[in-house]
Amino acid sequence: MSGKTYLGSVTRETRPFILDVEKLRRANAKITAAKAYKTGDLLTLSDANVVDLAADEKTWQVICGRDVTAVEATQMAADGVELPIYFGGVFSVEAICLSGEYLVTAKYDAARAKATLNNIELSKV
Repeated sequence: MSGKTYLGSVTRETRPFILDVEKLRRANAKITAAKAYKTGDLLTLSDANVVDLAADEKTWQVICGRDVTAVEATQMAADGVELPIYFGGVFSVEAICLSGEYLVTAKYDAARAKATLNNIELSKV
């Protein structure tokens, strides 16, 4: 027997997320229970400082900073643990999500327009 180890081929999809760390603006907000969040998700932010998943690429204010399962979100909400969010910076539009799904190309322009109004930059790389 030889000392060789076979490693099958591995395919990974990588999409750069944060493009300029120096411009990054971060905060924390309360989380809505029983919902899964993905880094890069577009979120709405209420006057009570509670985030929720945005309905579409036109109605959001901040970007999710961490992956959280629905079970974790429920526990975080119960314990008062807040979710990191981004309210400023330069991000890749290709890494932005709606409810955990990457935006389709046709939605980039609307998301980028809203980002400009939110003082966030969504760049094409």
